[in-house]
Amino acid sequence: MIEYIIESKLLASLAPKITDRVINLLRDITDECKQALRDDIYAYIGNFVEKYSKIKTFLFSEERRDFYDVYFPLSLEGRNKEMQVPDNPDELFAKHNFITLLGHAGCGKTMILRHLFLSACNKSSKIPLVIELRKLKGFDGSFKDFVADKVFSLKLSQNEKTFNSMLKTGKFMFLLDGYDEIAIEQKDALTHSLENFFDCYPQNSYLLTSRPGANAETLERFENYHVCKLSATQVFEFIDKQLGNGSEEDKELAVKIKDLLNQSKRNPFMRYMSSPLLLSMFILTYNEHPELPKHVSSFYYNVFDTLHSKHDAKSKAGGYQHDKKSKLSQDEIRRLLEAFCFISYMQSTYEFSPEYLHDILPKLIERLKVDCTVDDIIYDLSVAISILVQDGTSYVFPHRSLQEYFAASYIAHSREETKKKIYSEKFRNTAKTERITFWGLCEELDQSCFLQYLLIPRLKNYIEDLVRMNDKNLSRSENIFFNYLQLTDSFVAKSSDEYLIFHRNTLGSSIIRYLHIKNPIVIKLIGSFNRINVKDLALFIKDGQFYLDNEDKSKGVMEFYERNDIFKAAEKHIEVLEKIVKEKENLLATMKDDSVAIMDLI
Repeated sequence: MIEYIIESKLLASLAPKITDRVINLLRDITDECKQALRDDIYAYIGNFVEKYSKIKTFLFSEERRDFYDVYFPLSLEGRNKEMQVPDNPDELFAKHNFITLLGHAGCGKTMILRHLFLSACNKSSKIPLVIELRKLKGFDGSFKDFVADKVFSLKLSQNEKTFNSMLKTGKFMFLLDGYDEIAIEQKDALTHSLENFFDCYPQNSYLLTSRPGANAETLERFENYHVCKLSATQVFEFIDKQLGNGSEEDKELAVKIKDLLNQSKRNPFMRYMSSPLLLSMFILTYNEHPELPKHVSSFYYNVFDTLHSKHDAKSKAGGYQHDKKSKLSQDEIRRLLEAFCFISYMQSTYEFSPEYLHDILPKLIERLKVDCTVDDIIYDLSVAISILVQDGTSYVFPHRSLQEYFAASYIAHSREETKKKIYSEKFRNTAKTERITFWGLCEELDQSCFLQYLLIPRLKNYIEDLVRMNDKNLSRSENIFFNYLQLTDSFVAKSSDEYLIFHRNTLGSSIIRYLHIKNPIVIKLIGSFNRINVKDLALFIKDGQFYLDNEDKSKGVMEFYERNDIFKAAEKHIEVLEKIVKEKENLLATMKDDSVAIMDLI
């Protein structure tokens, strides 16, 4: 582990290292400018080392802890290789300047990013710069403009000439957090702006974090790494890391939790303990709820219940409790949270400014007929309960999964007419919003309506499109080709001398990913394109895009499909999906029959 760097004397020896490594390579600025820049970088490193070396975590929300007292080193899995997150980020970028860090909610991406920042300050030859991509929402300009604003505000460059020189010579390590949190309406434009920036300044190092399925996997240049789950051994090591160095009460709590988990090894729910976030939640709620829940959604209910009843996360006897100013009951606060989370989540808003809160909350207070002021409920949510965390002048949830839980809970508590409208209309563009985790919570909390109004209808529509695609008697064979491409929103990108086919997160691919099944069409199509020769390539591609402009090419496409068994793959895929539809329909029918049978008992 890297040397701890918060002490001033250590910082005094640290900062010159990075400043000298950067500035000595800038040959086109004056000595005077170099000294000024050296002083400014020194100040930047000192400020942000102090900021990031202390942390409030989900478990310890009332006090800032030394980062490395709670940081747990995780492993990364790349193409045919696995590695532990290195102490020196230069090792991570040794072969690739472009890295995507992929992982589901709560896997530890942001903690890894913070560690890489601190270790870069100590060991890297580049200036680390953390950029939370959600903060670009509403920014009117290019990504370079945003970076320039940040660099100049932090005084990391004296002027535009120096800034451009630093970019061109690769003096920065960009740590880009939350690609999946980019606002929907901004996604395409910002992605294009990002890719232009990468193309112009490839000498810098780039690490991009994202949930899977947000299209970060398809960005050109980037090498994909997935954050590995905690192993069975690491689960116990994680518990000891969080609690083992604390009070005697903390140590006793660690023993109790490990004993329970040892006794529950065969419990199917144990697989969720491999998530650092869910494991932290379980530690947080153990004293109030000392059992393994049956569903993920139960974790979130237990968290809210624990935070509401006791602000002290570990339920310390005699611990100080903040009075709730709103005087609302737990149920009233829950209903308010559900409505707020549903609205904000559907708007793809994950950071809440005071203006946003003062716009939305009064409307909800009036609509739900609760008696409180906006300022009082903000205080309760952020201080008394701590389910919102202040981030600068804005507020965020400790993790977006909490926002997803309350949004799903809002749907579950709505009238069936409202549910039908939400599932059939409001989720029309779900595929574009990367809400696979959210779907899972909806199904847990509202299985019947979720199946009836979303999953089954969407599956049937997808199957119908596949059947049309697989109709070999179509007069124009390109329809087959393009219909499939439309389903998967596929595109081709050139890498060296190879053309690769990628698949964006659209309805069809989202459904398949949600169901955790393989798509044989994708497998066949990718394999076919990886083997494609230059002659066949001309059938499909013009200027990097799929393009068919005459009947000869259409005939060639038909032959290509036949030769590579694409139609057979489609038939197999349809069979699997039809079986799933039948199973879901039978499950839905059973649920309705059970309801009728229970009513008959009255």
